[in-house]
Order: sequence, then C-alpha cells, then structure tokens
Amino acid sequence: MLSVRNFFLTCLILFLAAPCLFPAPAIAADSPRLPKVVAGATEGMIILPSGAVTVFAKSNDYGELGQGTLGTPPSAELGIPLPAVTGAMDGAVGGGSFLLLLADGTVLSWGKNSAGQLALGINPKSGDDPSPVPHPTRVPFLVHVRQLAIADNGTFALALLEDGTVRSWGAAFNGQLGLGSSLSNIPDTRGGTRVFKPQPIPNLAGVKSIAAGHDFALALLEDGTVKAWGKNKYGQVGDEVISDSPVPLTVPGIDSAIAISAGEDYALALLRDGTVRVWGSGTNDSAYFAGARSPSIHADSNYPWTAKPVAIPGLRNVVAISAGATALALLADGSVRMWGYNGFGSMGLGNRIEYVASLKTARVPPVAAIATGFNRSYFVLRDGSVMAAGSQLISEGKLYLVPMPLLKKDSVQNP
Repeated sequence: MLSVRNFFLTCLILFLAAPCLFPAPAIAADSPRLPKVVAGATEGMIILPSGAVTVFAKSNDYGELGQGTLGTPPSAELGIPLPAVTGAMDGAVGGGSFLLLLADGTVLSWGKNSAGQLALGINPKSGDDPSPVPHPTRVPFLVHVRQLAIADNGTFALALLEDGTVRSWGAAFNGQLGLGSSLSNIPDTRGGTRVFKPQPIPNLAGVKSIAAGHDFALALLEDGTVKAWGKNKYGQVGDEVISDSPVPLTVPGIDSAIAISAGEDYALALLRDGTVRVWGSGTNDSAYFAGARSPSIHADSNYPWTAKPVAIPGLRNVVAISAGATALALLADGSVRMWGYNGFGSMGLGNRIEYVASLKTARVPPVAAIATGFNRSYFVLRDGSVMAAGSQLISEGKLYLVPMPLLKKDSVQNP
C-alpha cells in the first residue's frame, strides 16, 4: 500500500516531470494571439489580433482594397490597412469580393458584386450587373454568423450561422447555392440564376464548418460526415452519376472528418485520425492525388477524377488543411506538407515546376496556421509573423516575410 508520505513524494516527482510527460500543446490555429490569413485567388486579408484588418489585392478595379475609391491605388499586393474597421474575427475573399465577419456576428462586404455576392440585396431592374462597392458595407440580412465562405471566382457565397444552419446567395447556374426547387420561389432573383439575398439551404442542419470551391460547396456536419453540392463534372460532389446537384448530398466514405477545404475542382477532408482524403479533379497528371492509387480514380481525357474520397499516402499527424492551387497540410509538429500546382511558386521551393505529384516539405520555421489561394500560400508562424510564397512578386518561387509594420506591431509574441 502506498503511504501518505510516498503518495505526496510521487505527486511531486510527477509535477516536476510534467513538462516532459505532458508537453505544452501546439498553439491553436485560431488562437486570438495570432493573426489570421484569409486568402483568395489574387487577394486576401490578414486579420490582426486586435481586430484590425490589413487587405491586399492585385488591383482595385472593383474597390477590393475597401478604401472608398475604384482604381486607385492600382495595387497593394503587400497590404494596406482597411480603414475604420475594428472587431474583425474572420472572413472570406474570392474573385475581387470580400466578406468580413465581426465579433458581434454581423458581416461587412465590399468589392465586386456582379452576381450579388456581397449579399446587399441589390436586384437591378435593368440588365446591368450590380455596381462594385468600394467601401465596407454592413450586410443587412445576416446576423449570428459563425463562418463565411466564398467561391474562388467570387460568384457565390455561404454563411454558417450559430444554430448550425447555412445561408447561400449569388450565382446559382450549377446548383452551387444548394437551394434545389426552392430557387424558383425566391422573389429577389434575376432570371433564376442569381440570388441577391441570403437564403436558407433546405434540409441542412447540424453544420460545423463550410467551404466553397469554384462552383461547388461543402459542409462538415457535427457527426463527422460531409455534404457537397453544385458543379460535379469531376466528382466534386461525390456522386458517381457526375451531374450537377442543386441539393446537398452525402460524400461517400467519410464519417470522422474534423475539417474540410475546397480547391477549384477538388476537395480535402481531414479525418480524426490525422489523415487526409481527397476527391474531385486530380488535374492533368493526378497531382492532387499525391501518388494515391485507387480503382475509384477515373481517366477522363487529361483530367483524372474520383467521386470517392481516397487517402493521400504518407500523410499523417495532420492538424489543418488548406486547398487552393497548391494543397497544404499542417502537421502537429509545425511542419507543412505541400502538393499540387506550383506554377506560381506558391510552395516556396525555389522553383516554379507546375505540377508536383508528391509531398514536399515547406522550408519554414514551426507554423501555427496555413492558408492558400490561387497564386500564393501563407504560413502564420508561432511568433505571430507571416511568411508567403508565390505570385509574380517572388522570383523563382522563394519564401518571403510579409513586410507589414502593422502586423509586427499588433502580433503578440507567443511563449
């Protein structure tokens, strides 16, 4: 029997050994002490711990920079502050359109609005597209929002509410709004192809997170299953029939997902065991399948595809994923694995080899969070700084430290 004296001695030994027996957990990717990067095709935002926002874009033709003007300044690829905005928490960008989630659950939007993707309820009586919105404008139809998503081409968007339901709006021509037959009964539409006010997606509840691809969308449910809808030319919806679906369908073979991400024509799901599944288009040399061999991978001219998720071989201990032109996976030790398209040098490998069909390791210090769009990838380091790779700014695909005084000043150094 263990005596009282020996019991307390044992406890003291365990206490002193605790740092070795129970190492400090990695900093969470959504830690309030870290900036959050939201990446689109050629634009994005860095949301600082204070709730201020730095916005960057290749152009300002649609007011992407949120400065209240169009066309000037012509470019801010390294970022400028978004004026008069505080309390930002998260957001989504794509195709020149910006959505920003505030701490009170409301949403601001600005930029391109040709398909009504800014959710401002603009339904022009003429045949002209809605005008761009060059300054952040509060969306009157969205409250209690938990997450936002927008297509990489910016034509449609989604909002996940605190009650686990989802709203959608924007272009609807491939079923990407998930509204099914209810689309014809929505008054604020134009020609049945565009929805200008957020609408509830029928029969979709218990949603944990959302993602938007080019013309398709994903929803991760609380039970670990995944729903998909919209364009399905390459199996993005997980339906072997390979026809567009205007309603959410269950993706086969996934019942323990904890995260999802959508690229242009492919999707990723992170499972509870730290492995990753991929489905949709593998591009012209199966790059997004990263060496996976499965009878469910079909050959369609130069574009192999699979509607059934396949495991990416050799990828373990993953804690976060991001799908763009380049696919990224963050491991528990802070390292990053990459595969897919590298024509913009977005892997930071010092080259621009277009398709990389095997896993590569990013040459970055320990990483806390990742984000990727079409032409650039971002790595949020554990000290709160941000490194990026890709686009024409970087010669030969090298990594660089994002040179933003605001970012450095506002970030908190983590222990």
